[in-house]
Amino acid sequence: MKQNHFTYIVIFCLVTLLTNCQLRNNNQGDNNDEKVSYPVDVIRNTLVADVHNQATLYPLEEEVLEAFLEKARDFQGKKWTIKVDFPEKWGVECIERLPEGREVWLLQSESREWVYLVTTSGFGTQRILDVLPVAISVANQTDENLETENWETTRLSDGQFRTTKEYEWIRSISKATKQEFINDPEKYHRKARTVEQFFINDQGRFEKTEVDTLPDYNAVVFYFHPAEKPEMWDETIPQLEGFCEENGILFEEVSGNYDRVTIRDYELTFALESDITPYISGSECGMVMMRKGETPKAVNFGSFEYMKMEIRRFFKIRSDLDS
Repeated sequence: MKQNHFTYIVIFCLVTLLTNCQLRNNNQGDNNDEKVSYPVDVIRNTLVADVHNQATLYPLEEEVLEAFLEKARDFQGKKWTIKVDFPEKWGVECIERLPEGREVWLLQSESREWVYLVTTSGFGTQRILDVLPVAISVANQTDENLETENWETTRLSDGQFRTTKEYEWIRSISKATKQEFINDPEKYHRKARTVEQFFINDQGRFEKTEVDTLPDYNAVVFYFHPAEKPEMWDETIPQLEGFCEENGILFEEVSGNYDRVTIRDYELTFALESDITPYISGSECGMVMMRKGETPKAVNFGSFEYMKMEIRRFFKIRSDLDS
């Protein structure tokens, strides 16, 4: 009896073990066959990187993630300036159907600091055709420096994606004198702004298009030849520069290199390089007034009131008497 009882116990254990193994294998098979069902939607018109974004991220299959990470740094347009570790963990927010069965996927890093658009061949293959970073919000900070980079993208009515890329670097001025900052402001503060535009071509790839990134501007270049500098120059020009600043007119004072004059805005986010030589032929000193979309106008040096009147006329500034 004892031997039969022992035999029953052994048989029961073997049956239980085999059953558990079969159930485990079946469950693993089910998990392997299970595919993630991504939400299908139209990708929104404004794409920003927001660490507080609570949108659900769906997992990427390992092979797709590896293919994406291989291509993530290979894209058209300006690369990011900031030095940060590229994220390894990503998810899918949604996908949008494209013609010819292709798809465009909206991917975000789990940190929510990076957003990409990825085009795929579709039809269930998930083969990546192209990638495009559309939103970034990252920063580096040390004891003396703060470095930030922010990209945002707007989807235009014709389906193109316009990306604004801004970079800023700030150095503490706590150990600098006011004069040191005045002498070399870029040693303590640098900014850069780039606007680029892309569309998805017939091959399902992002193609860069030309876009007019030059903002509307009003500017005056005050120029003089060092050997012909008028006696009243140092009294007149500062007054005119003050008048320009009051009216939002950019200005620059030069005494050479007239073929490559650089004009910057007050926040150092915009720079315009211009050649004023065609407008100052035969003149030793004066000013060149320019605005976007119009032919520049040169005026020879004269009294403060005369040059101020010419600035008013060119930029259509109403005088105090007109108001």
